[in-house]
Amino acid sequence: MEKLKVGTLIEDNEKLGVITKVIEMGTLNVGSDIIKWRANYEIHYADGIISIIACATISRLIDEGKIKIISCPATPLPYYPTASYEARMRVNARGQSKNHDLDKAKDQKAKPSGQKDD
Repeated sequence: MEKLKVGTLIEDNEKLGVITKVIEMGTLNVGSDIIKWRANYEIHYADGIISIIACATISRLIDEGKIKIISCPATPLPYYPTASYEARMRVNARGQSKNHDLDKAKDQKAKPSGQKDD
């Protein structure tokens, strides 16, 4: 089977999904062993679920008829950040905001009593 492209529309157990990212072997920097160092597809399903599935697994499921390819994009699609990317950015921003608030509180406690803010 040839490599699927971003934008490929699939049917997986009667659920509609689209390939939103092709993660090449060794390109995803994670601190967890959950994702193996192999090529993977990130798939967003119509019900909101996001899955990362190995290319070999997708190939096998297509061969078994459990996943059907509905359509493939004729031209490359433009890059748009995926929902998982956006979620990571929100979590990082919240963490930085909390650290900033903690630093601000420490600064306020460290001022001698009676000193006014500038």
